[in-house]
Parts: sequence; structure tokens; C-alpha cells
Amino acid sequence: MAGARNGPRGAGRPRVTSPEAVEQVAIQLLLREGYANVSVDQIAAAAGVGRTTFFRYFPSKAAVVWSAFDHANRRLAELLARADGACPPMTAVREAIVGSTRDAVDTRGVWLERFQLLDTSTALRASAAEHWETWRATVAAFIAQRIGAASQDVVPTAIAGAVQGTYIAELRSWLLLTTTTDDLLERLRRSLTTVGDVLDALTAPPQGADGASSAPPSGGR
Repeated sequence: MAGARNGPRGAGRPRVTSPEAVEQVAIQLLLREGYANVSVDQIAAAAGVGRTTFFRYFPSKAAVVWSAFDHANRRLAELLARADGACPPMTAVREAIVGSTRDAVDTRGVWLERFQLLDTSTALRASAAEHWETWRATVAAFIAQRIGAASQDVVPTAIAGAVQGTYIAELRSWLLLTTTTDDLLERLRRSLTTVGDVLDALTAPPQGADGASSAPPSGGR
């Protein structure tokens, strides 16, 4: 596919490329041929770059698949850090997840397709735990800060796990249904709202014997 576009170059004319262009070629090649069947050399050749350029952009073949996910996770952390203190914690989490996903899909056309690779490649599933743990920890840290707990405490851990499960379920549904990006985002918002409504009580300050809050306000409610 990329090879057909990369015809002979004029003398002295450098090939124009970018990490995003290499990534797009790589994802399509990996989807078509299978992750285990494609080498870095094959990706570089299809993208019209050398091995040196490939490794300047990406430290490994797996990093091509995970790069946009990691970028979206950083965006999730940014949106949570900027959340209005008056916004309920679960609402802030929902909006940050939907927002970071929308940003990633809008700027990286192959972003969602990489999840098909994750479901079909044993090698990528083996590395998934580390990346998903980073995502989960981002949500847990935000909840912990809002309720005045440690991020490894039961409530932040439980909430982050439930939210992550909801997110993964919707991404997998997208793969099965092949709906539009707008449909995905709307389904994601609805599902996170449903789960958030159930979990919202866990973020409320504990009540004293007289019914009043026994903890200082967290700023989120």
C-alpha cells in the first residue's frame, strides 16, 4: 500500500516523513499481515524510511502500537488535573476519559484500529498490563486526591478498576460493531455515566453519627 505511493525520487530530493506517517503505515501493515509476521525492516521499507529513522521515532515495533495510547493517557492526566474542583469526581473522570479519547481519535486516524491488534496478538497482550496499569493509576490518583485517600486504598482502586473495565468493554464493542467515532464516544459517555452513578456514593465524605460529614470537603462535591 505505502510502496505504491513511494515512487522514485528526484535527485537530491529528500523523502518527507514523520512519526505519524510511519505509524499509519505500520498499523495497516500489522493489521493485514499479523503482528508476529511483520518485522521492523518490513515496516521501514513500507514507510520508505531506514531502520535508523524508524528507531529514532519508535524504540520498538510494539511502541508503534502503544504510542498513541500512551499519548492519550498523558492527555487524560492533563484533563483530570484541570478539572474544576466543584465538579463531582465521577463526572470529572467521565469527561476526561471522553475528552482524551476524542482528542486521540481526532488526531490519530488509526488510533482505534490498534485495539484490534491487541485482541489478536499474544505478544501485545503480554505488554498490555503495564500500559493499562498506568491508565488505571491515573484515574485512581485523581479519585484519591479528591476524597483525601491514598491511591492504593480500596475506594480509588475499586473505582479506577470499574472505570477501566467500562472503557475496555466499549472499545471492544467498537471493534465488533464497527460504528462511527461519534457513536463510540456517545456509547462511552452513557456507559461511564451509568457506572459513575453507581460509584458516586463511594466518593462522598463519610457521615458522622449526627448525619454531618466527618471529613473536610474534598473540593469535588
